[in-house]
Amino acid sequence: MDFTTVDSIIQKAINNELFPGAALGVGLLPGIRLNRYYGRHTFASWSRRIDRESLFDLASLTKPLATTLSVAMLKEREELGLHQCIGDFFTSVPRDKKDITVESLLTHSSGLPAWKAIYNSLPPAQSQGKDSRLGQACKIILQQPLSYETGKGSVYSDLGFMLLGRIVELVSGQELWPLVHSRIYRPLGLSSLGVSEEDPSSIDSFVPSGFCPVRKSMSWGRVNDLNAWTMGGLPGHAGLFSNLEDVLFLTVAIMNAYTDNETPGFAVGPDTIRHFLSYRSCNSANLRALGFDRPSPGKSTCGNLFSKQSVGHLGYTGTSFWIDMKAGLSVVFLCARTFPFDTAKNRREMKRFRIDIHTEIRKALARTGRL
Repeated sequence: MDFTTVDSIIQKAINNELFPGAALGVGLLPGIRLNRYYGRHTFASWSRRIDRESLFDLASLTKPLATTLSVAMLKEREELGLHQCIGDFFTSVPRDKKDITVESLLTHSSGLPAWKAIYNSLPPAQSQGKDSRLGQACKIILQQPLSYETGKGSVYSDLGFMLLGRIVELVSGQELWPLVHSRIYRPLGLSSLGVSEEDPSSIDSFVPSGFCPVRKSMSWGRVNDLNAWTMGGLPGHAGLFSNLEDVLFLTVAIMNAYTDNETPGFAVGPDTIRHFLSYRSCNSANLRALGFDRPSPGKSTCGNLFSKQSVGHLGYTGTSFWIDMKAGLSVVFLCARTFPFDTAKNRREMKRFRIDIHTEIRKALARTGRL
């Protein structure tokens, strides 16, 4: 496959300091995988080159690749229902939130606000009592006023996925990270997927994700998201790290399940995967699948060459994946566009870059007759 133009677009972005380095993975059914690496961990000429061991902060890719897959697994085992209301899991749910279901949390139609600085509101760790830090955060979330009536709109919400992370914990009896590691990743042999590194001597493989003005230090081996950092572990909305190969393998496993091609060890069956990815809301304004995004007509970051049968997700740090079920194609792109600083200019340029790179990948594959 001739990816000369793709390579050129990525190298130009590095030269323009959109990000210091990147990893690109392309998976094609039945079994073609291409991994490419560019640049370095930082802009310093002496810093480590991006390679197959480089670990990226996946940011919100945590939502589909950890939380959503855990919900799907529990649903398949009839331990959790999509139409269960959050009052089944939390005590003292305010009246305006009684109709919030697992399904509405997955589709970001719960009415919950997009975000809140939970890290400013959590009590000190030593005073949290029997609740986990995530449990304490959920109490704060449930007291927030709704932005709109449940089911009547769609606002992408970190808070909703924090609730989902806690629901998974309460149903399974395990914290989210041990659960997803032991029951989803480990059976597939995915060893790089993990959470923040607490041992400073072990952070060399981690790609720094930028300076944090609140912590007044570089986020290196620590999750970029302050709410996830404060709660620790894997709170549901962010916190996952990985190399390129494991993310690509997982997205291909999802694609395989959708098309009835078994991936040995994958914890979620074809019927459940198809239900989650084929889901269509009765609210025409909400295009999302269950836990996954779909291309937005005319303005998607995957460009206009991915089919309507595509699902994917973006991560704030610059990560993304898109899976085109019709084409049997998965594209994973990992970088740290927030390094060294997160700026509005960088965010605008990253959106344009994402469109360009996915469009050129599709063109390159078409030229070789792969699609």
